[in-house]
This record gives sequence, C-alpha cells and structure tokens, in this order.
Amino acid sequence: MNHPEQNRSWEDFSPTRYLIPFHAKRQPHFFTDVLIIGGGLAGIRAALAVDPSLRVLVICKDGLTNSNSGKAQGGIATVWNFDDDNYDLHVQDTLIAGGALCDEAIVRYIVEHGTGEVKKLIENGARFDKNPDDTLLLGREGGHSRFRILHADGDATGQEIMRAMIETVKGRPNVRVWDDTYTLDLLTADGFCRGAVVRWSSGDETELIWAKQTILATGGLGQLYRETTNPAVACGDGVAMAYRAGAAVRDMEFVQFHPTVLYIAGSARSLITEAMRGEGAYLVDKAGNRFMKDYDERMELAPRDVVSRSIVDFMIKTNQENVWLDLRHKDADWVHHRFPGIAATCRQFGIDIARDLIPVRPGAHYAMGGVLIDAEGRTTLKGLWAAGEVSSSGLHGANRLASNSLLEAVVFGETVGRLAGEIASQTSDEYRALPIRNNPLPEPEGELSVDLDDIRNALKSVMWRKVGVVRNEAGLSEALTSVRRWSKYVLSRQFRTQKGWELQNMLIVARLIIEGALRRRETRGSHNRSDFPETLDEARHTLIERPMGEGEMPM
Repeated sequence: MNHPEQNRSWEDFSPTRYLIPFHAKRQPHFFTDVLIIGGGLAGIRAALAVDPSLRVLVICKDGLTNSNSGKAQGGIATVWNFDDDNYDLHVQDTLIAGGALCDEAIVRYIVEHGTGEVKKLIENGARFDKNPDDTLLLGREGGHSRFRILHADGDATGQEIMRAMIETVKGRPNVRVWDDTYTLDLLTADGFCRGAVVRWSSGDETELIWAKQTILATGGLGQLYRETTNPAVACGDGVAMAYRAGAAVRDMEFVQFHPTVLYIAGSARSLITEAMRGEGAYLVDKAGNRFMKDYDERMELAPRDVVSRSIVDFMIKTNQENVWLDLRHKDADWVHHRFPGIAATCRQFGIDIARDLIPVRPGAHYAMGGVLIDAEGRTTLKGLWAAGEVSSSGLHGANRLASNSLLEAVVFGETVGRLAGEIASQTSDEYRALPIRNNPLPEPEGELSVDLDDIRNALKSVMWRKVGVVRNEAGLSEALTSVRRWSKYVLSRQFRTQKGWELQNMLIVARLIIEGALRRRETRGSHNRSDFPETLDEARHTLIERPMGEGEMPM
C-alpha cells in the first residue's frame, strides 16, 4: 500500500464474535477445498478460475441472478480500440477520479489484464453491442477521456454478462452452488479463516462449512441508505463478518452516490445509467436549463462525485426535490433502442424518455472502501481472500471511475480464484480435524419488543440525511449517537431470523462508515465535508481493525 494509514479502534464498540451460538460437535459439517461467499461477477469468476480438480462451493444469499453485478447498466470499461486508446490513458483517468488515493500499481494491473478478461467473457458467451461493421460498439461515460465502455442490450450489460457466466459455471462439475443460504459469520481458528457458519433460508439448522481457502465476494452495502440503487441483499454482510473475524477494513467513508436515480415518490428507486449522460443527455432544471456549467467545465461528463454534489447543491439552492435528465434533443427511435430497459421502467410511470424530462436525484450506489486486500487479493486474516465491491483493493481510491467495477470484479475474481486454488491444492485434509471453540451465547429472551423494520428504516434515514452526499461534524456526531443507541440493544442480542442478523450487520457497517467520515477532516472524492471543504496535501487511508479483548484473538 502506497500511503500512510490512519489506524483507529474504539474501546466502546466490540460486537460479539459470532451472531449465533453453535457447538462444533452438534452441528452438521460440510467440507470443500475453496469456499466462495457471494454469487455476483467476482464470485463466479473466482469459481471458474479455481483448478477444476478442486471442489468449489459458492454460497448465495439469494440467487445467482440477484446481485449488483446483474443490475449494472452502463457497461464494463476496457481498452479495446488501441488506435485511439491505450492503457496509460485508462490508468490516468482512473487515478484522476480516485482523488490521489488509488494504488497506481493495482490500477495498472487491473487495466492491463482487463482486455484479456473481457475476451474471456466473450468466449464464455457474453454478447456485447456491435456496430454495423460487426466491431464492438464503444461508449463513453463521465471521467473517461476515450470511448472504451462495452455494453450489452443497450443498458443491460450486467444482466448479459451474468447470464453468460452463470451458464458457464453451471457446466463445471467441480462447482456446487447453494442458493438462498445466509452466511452468518466466517469460521476461524488459531487466527486462520477455516470457512463459514451458514443457515439455509428454508430451515433453522446451522451448518459449519470447512474450507482450505475462503473467498469473500459479497458485494456492496447500499441498503444502509434510504435512497439507493442496490438490491435488497446489499446490506454490507461481508464487511461486517470480516470485521468481526478480525480482518482490517479501509476507507469505509468513501461511498459513491450515483448522480441519477429515477425519483418518483412512492416507487422503487431505479438506476438511470451514466451512459445516458455519456450519450449526450443534459442535466436540467424544471424549465429545461442546463445547470452543470455553473459547477464544472466538464458539465454532465464530470466524475460522479462532482455531479452528485452539484445536483445536491442545486436542489438546495432552488428548493427542489430533484432535477431532470433531458434527451429530447436526440432522435426518439435511437433513444428507445439505446436504452430499452430504462425506457420500459419509465413507461410504467407515464414517462417517455425521448419526449419527457426524467426526474432524478442522487442515491447510494457503490462502496470504494471495504475489506483491505493486498495486490493478490489476500486480506489481513490468513486463509481469507476478497474480490469485488466488498474489498478495498486500491483501484477506486476516493471515487470510482464509471464502469471500472465490473472490470475489477473479473480481474481480481480471476486472481483470487486462481491463487486460492493453488494454495488449497497444496493443503492437506488435516484442516478437517482442527479444533474450534464453541460459541456459547445467552439464550435469547425472544425477539426485541420493538419493530426491527422500524429500526432499519430509521437507520437508513439517518445515514441518508447525516452521512450522505454532503457531511459535517454535527450531522456525523448525531448519526453516531443514534447508531450507538441502537447498537446497545441490538448488537447484544441473539436473533433467530435473517432480518435481525442483517440489522446487526448494518449497524456495524454504519458505525464503520461514520467513524471513517469523522476521522477524515477534509473533502476528497466521494467524501464531502462542508465544514472541511479543502483537500489535504497528504493523501491518507483510514484503517480500522476490531479491538480485541485482553488475551483475545480471532477464534
């Protein structure tokens, strides 16, 4: 890692090591060579990279088709047209967007390996949009200096990539997939990750999964916010379980807010891809006037943090609940063909995206921070690897460049799958006999008498209002007070339902984000402190590790 790091731990915050009690001699056990927690693009790519002679188990909280990867609209960024583009330009664009916190070596590794990984996606059946001459159609999004974004079916890139990858992984006899299986915690012994503790959605039996190597690919945490593009499964479970197990997390304050989320009161929030602005959509007020010229010379093509802050500032100044995207100056047939998914969604609310203004506002979209990994995807906990949004790799820095997330997922997914498989192949089966401490917890007195949904909604509201696009000391302190209060009677309890476990994870991750935001007394990338608007000369990371009790170590 290239930058000095701020290390912060808290004496008043040490959640229980495991969420539920278990007894190693009384629970069923399952053994595999490589365990992958998460069935998005990073997890599936990792499974395909493991040597076919090894047993692989992929655990999905919901199903393979319900992940942030499958929801990605804009595309995957990669250098493809070498007559107009090159790796140095893509690296430079990424570094500029990242607010001086990117690891240049990691950026270059991912960018240079990205072209080959995209070729493998195509070999596995992914169908990207093409020009009439059968060459790949390349788009451009905010922060990119060249046209390098590959997309599929106009605005359904993630869905198409996941379709191809799911079909491929289902053809691998060494890979087993468990759908509807909730991972409660990482299983650790002697400071080494040995697998996971899981619970099937269809029953109440806990199972211990033993693995020679474990890969964390659980995705994001957008459900911590009231306004978000993320699916319901994105509760930050991976970060929370890694933190409880003793793995370090980094830069949790950097949460990217997508500038354009469809905003219709009472409806589910839907992402309006950045590719729409890349194709020439304007951001306008209710009278149709473009306002981005007052904020940045790049206007609609400025990086996401700039556009999101500009929209929020404009909404406050004009007392509006949203702004609008305008495609009325484009050919209507082209608009409907280029963005068929968005057109269909908006049509449900009586909006024709080619003839009407589209109401939008920012929403929580992507976490740049996460579980700290090195250049090969190893976390600070032995035996545990991470890839994709759950990790902090050094690619995104303080602000993710558009369409770099799918790129990171395939490149680091391949890396951790291949390397974890190599180590697993050299590990004897003696790991099965390793002792593990039982996890006794007091018997629950029953579910909390308060409504868990109410606490969750209150948390999401506080995070949106106080830890959102614009932050300050007073708001962050108020949010911290609320999270501390809820944590006192939620984290100390034992729950029997996924709803309770998710809330516990969300409180832990919320505390990590707030702590990082309080520590970072500057404005950098996606982290905007109105009380500290300047960017410090020295770029520093925020590192947080779980404080251990006297004589305690990760079990």
